[in-house]
Amino acid sequence: MSQEEELVFEEAQKGIKIVFWGPTLAGKTTALSLFHAIKKKEDPESVYNFLKLEDKATERTIGFDQATFGLGTGHGTGFKYHLFTTPGQDRFKSMRKIVVNGLHGLIVVIDSESARWEENKDSLTELFQILGEKLYNREVKMAIILNKMDLPAETRISAADVGRLMLEAGISDKLRDTFASTFEVSCLEALEALKDAWGKGEWNPKRRPQPVQRIIQPIQMVIRDILVSELRKG
Repeated sequence: MSQEEELVFEEAQKGIKIVFWGPTLAGKTTALSLFHAIKKKEDPESVYNFLKLEDKATERTIGFDQATFGLGTGHGTGFKYHLFTTPGQDRFKSMRKIVVNGLHGLIVVIDSESARWEENKDSLTELFQILGEKLYNREVKMAIILNKMDLPAETRISAADVGRLMLEAGISDKLRDTFASTFEVSCLEALEALKDAWGKGEWNPKRRPQPVQRIIQPIQMVIRDILVSELRKG
């Protein structure tokens, strides 16, 4: 087992684990990087680490990205949550199976560019081949991010098209209805808003720029849903 694989299994045994899934270049690493940047700005003591395994020439993920966070100071529980991304390229299919092992939550990132419809469909098909039963039984909490909504309307799909995409991927009507809420985001606009606010020294955690909040919201939702579920089990 490689060092990276050992890390995945080791971290899966501690706290909760959430995985970003989607085709290559859909925005998984950027979404995680944005979340990490916000936590480091607003609650630095809750940030433990951020690991990126990427090709330096192309800046594309070649293994996975991983960040670990705590619930903040003063809790005294040592509880952590771990966020992972999966590599989107075809040759990393076996790595994707390793990364999703033991997960509690899932952030599905869909590329809104119309030309990438088939890549999105293939990504969803693979995901539900691996985790279908756990998702149908709601063992894994899930949110959908539709990224690149900054593209011209005529070149992208909308949230209304996500149901059709899932249908073509072979996902049942019941599950499509369960996860009908899709978060429309733009990682590019979020990055620009973040740089602008920080450059002006105008950052207020209670009034984050909307493009940034749209990225944070689905992640926080999944974390909250997992915690509620775990508390009920206890």
